[in-house]
Amino acid sequence: MMICNTAAADSSVKEDTATPSNVECLLNWAQTFYPNLFSPSVSGVQLSAPYTYRYYPDTNAYVGVSSADDHVYYQGPNDASPKDIGDLSALLEESGCGARPYPVIFVHGIASSADTWAAYRDYLIHNAGWAFGGIPTYNQDTKTVNMNCPTDPNLLTGCTGSAGDFYTLNFSDNQGLFLDVLGGELAEIIQAVLDKNPGATKVLLIGHSSGGLAAREYLQGLARVFDATTTIPYRDDVAKLITIGTPHQGSFWAEACHVNFDIFDIFNKVGICDLLPGGIDSNSVAIEDLQPNSSALNVLNDVTTHPLPTNVSYISIIGTGQPTLSSLVDFQAGDGIVSDVSQNLAAITGNLPLQQKSTTIDILFRACGNRIKLPVIEDAGQTHSCETTDINVGAEILRNLQ
Repeated sequence: MMICNTAAADSSVKEDTATPSNVECLLNWAQTFYPNLFSPSVSGVQLSAPYTYRYYPDTNAYVGVSSADDHVYYQGPNDASPKDIGDLSALLEESGCGARPYPVIFVHGIASSADTWAAYRDYLIHNAGWAFGGIPTYNQDTKTVNMNCPTDPNLLTGCTGSAGDFYTLNFSDNQGLFLDVLGGELAEIIQAVLDKNPGATKVLLIGHSSGGLAAREYLQGLARVFDATTTIPYRDDVAKLITIGTPHQGSFWAEACHVNFDIFDIFNKVGICDLLPGGIDSNSVAIEDLQPNSSALNVLNDVTTHPLPTNVSYISIIGTGQPTLSSLVDFQAGDGIVSDVSQNLAAITGNLPLQQKSTTIDILFRACGNRIKLPVIEDAGQTHSCETTDINVGAEILRNLQ
């Protein structure tokens, strides 16, 4: 039996105006992350009992949900009948369209901002039906968190400025602050988000690059407010930490391009430090903290003295695809800026009793990255700055939101 031959051939086919939001979310997910199967993108759904479905003319494919068994079915151009893809509830979890037990906070990295998540934010608002709580920003002067909405009028209807399913924070200054101070700002932002969501007791953190280290500073009880010496204890308010391209063991580029090391002057003279993502100040205190074996990382990676909470789940999304210098002469797999080993939290925690997994994703080189020509070795490139907009990274984030 066909899901549907055509709308004209079956008078029971109609546009559905009361589709359950989770089903439409699932269909949006399918066409966004699998455009090779489902194109061009369409909106709305059609009904042909027992299916709620969409048809994609370019790929001559159907995807739908059967009310007879709550399973998802796919029918391609060469299929005589629909194929059972699996239980709806399982695929809702896979697509991030299921229950939303915790508010999600997206944490940007160095020389970045809440805008790094703009594409993902727009997807969650317009395709997944998530409520955007806004942009919590820590104010150093008042030591308070301001909850703002984007100025873009297209997002005003999707932003509450209060309770929400997800948030994209802004640090007050993410190059002039040490990692433990960033962790302190994050701690206050977490509390502000929970205050806006009275029924929630925990949040889920997604940190790109150094944003993942700021999260660890708080989780390991090392975070502090700017100009304070006392640390902020972890409040048992994080359910999961997803790190993306995070330099858990530092980045060679932070060392090679920092002015304190005369031996690396040649790097600057031949323009090798131009590989760093735009806007990064190689003399900043943030870069100092990101050097391998910096005092900040040595303390943070002493997980015996400063353990990670065991009731938190940890996911390392590891970007690869670009040869990555890990010393003056050694290349490793990685994203051009951070090696795969450094991105893997499990390489630090070892056999500790933590809920953790690591996923490696090759990041496609796009305009968001950059390449340089090296005088001795082949051209080098980086896709570290492309990770927050990579479609496969986006799919992996959704897969781990439940």
